[in-house]
Amino acid sequence: MSDEYNWPASILYHPMGDPINIKPIDDNPSFGEDELATFIGGPVDQIKLDNGMLIVNEQGKEMGLALNDMASKNGYSLYGNVIFVPKIVQPAPEPIKFDIKNL
Repeated sequence: MSDEYNWPASILYHPMGDPINIKPIDDNPSFGEDELATFIGGPVDQIKLDNGMLIVNEQGKEMGLALNDMASKNGYSLYGNVIFVPKIVQPAPEPIKFDIKNL
């Protein structure tokens, strides 16, 4: 993947109830496809955002899962459990310093 994601800081949004923090088992750097499918209850799809990505059930609506109001605030109609994975924020590069006396 070209973008780096902070998988241990993932948040699982249920259609009802409070979001919960989740992280890969055994301190793995990311979740496996099977783990993600278990969390969302079906086939995995991704929606990339400026600040991260959403892991969604690509058949959630067809499966009759409940609309996920919390996760749908990004302008999508999302059904069932949704996982938000934030991007790793890279520090800004150091500014270049010029010595104007020696120019």
